Amino acid sequence: MILSKYPYLVQKEILDNMEYSQLFLLSLVSKNLKKIIKLCQTNRFKSISSVTYKCDSTDQPYVFISNEHTNHMMMRIISHTETPNNFFQLKVSGKGIDFKFAGGFKYLIAFYQQWDKTSVIQSIHNYLLDFFGNSVEYNWQATDIKWRREGFTPFIPKLENVSFCSRIQLGWDFKDMEKLENVFSSSHVFKSIQMNVMMATEPFNPESKFYQAESVEISQDKVTVPPVLRHFQGRQAIVDCLEHKTSDLIKFVNRWKSGEAFQKLEYLKIKMCKTPRNRFLDAIGLKHIDATKQPPTHTLPKVYNWYNENPNTEPITSHSYVVRVTDNHVASVLIHRNTLCFGVWDKTEQEFLRIMD
Repeated sequence: MILSKYPYLVQKEILDNMEYSQLFLLSLVSKNLKKIIKLCQTNRFKSISSVTYKCDSTDQPYVFISNEHTNHMMMRIISHTETPNNFFQLKVSGKGIDFKFAGGFKYLIAFYQQWDKTSVIQSIHNYLLDFFGNSVEYNWQATDIKWRREGFTPFIPKLENVSFCSRIQLGWDFKDMEKLENVFSSSHVFKSIQMNVMMATEPFNPESKFYQAESVEISQDKVTVPPVLRHFQGRQAIVDCLEHKTSDLIKFVNRWKSGEAFQKLEYLKIKMCKTPRNRFLDAIGLKHIDATKQPPTHTLPKVYNWYNENPNTEPITSHSYVVRVTDNHVASVLIHRNTLCFGVWDKTEQEFLRIMD
C-alpha cells in the first residue's frame, strides 16, 4: 500500500487508527511519509500534553504519550541482552537502532548496547522532539530510587527541552550526602522532586540545587531538616513533618512578607502533627476580609502532576491574608486542623479585595 497515492481524507482515516508507536515507526520509512503523518495528525499531536520517559531503578525508560484523559505507552528502551530474534533496524536521527514490536503491536522496544545507551536515547529523543514539536512538554521521571548505605546514582541523560523529575527514598542509615548532591549539581534544575528524608544524618548544602527545584514534595522528621522553609527557591512545596517550632513558621511568613526570600513561591502546604498556636497567628500580622463576604479561592495548575489526578493545587479559601511590602502582593493563609496552607496571588491588595466587590 502506497499511502501517498490516497486522498488526504483516506490518509487521515488510516493514520487516525494507528498507535503512536506505529506512527513513529512509519515516519522513519521516508521523509515524505513523515511529512504526511505530521500533516494528517496535526490535531492529534496538538492534544498531546507531554512525552514522559519513566525510568525506574533498572534505568531502562518507558516512553509514555499523555493527553488530557489518557496515557499511551509508546516504547520501552532496554539493554540489548537477547539473542537477535525478530529484530529490525532503522535509522533514527541518523543512528541505526534495533527495534521489535511488543504488546500485540501496541508498543515498541528499542535496544541499546550498554556502551551506547546515552547516544541511543538522545537519538530517539531528538527525533521525538522534531516529530511532536516544541509545544509538547518532555519529562524525564526517575522513580523508585532507593538511596541506601552503598549509594545508587540514577541515570539522568542530558536531553534538549526535557524537565527532570525524581522520586527519592533515603534509607534510614543514609550517609552519602555527597553522592546525592552530585546528582543534583550535575543535572539541570529539577522540575519536581518527591523525597522521603526521615532521620537525615548529614545536612543538605544550603546552595544545593534541591532547593532550586520548581516543585518539592517532602516527608521529613523535623521541619528544619532539610530546612525547606529557609532555602526553597521554587514555586510550589508540600512539606509533611513530624516536628516543628512555631518560630520557624513565623520566620518563613515574615521573610516572605519582607521580600527577603521566596520571590517565586506560589503555593505552600505544611502538614504537621500539631496545629500552630495563636502565637503564630498573632506574630505574622494577619489581615482579615469582612466576615460577610465570600473570600476568593486560590488554586493553581500543579507544576508537575505525578499521579494524573487533580491537575491543580488544593483550593485555599480563607478570610485571612498577609501582604508583601515590596510589591503589595497578597498571600492567603489558612490553618485547617494540622495543616498550614499559603497561597500567593498575582495581585496587589487593592486588586485582591476588588475581586469581592
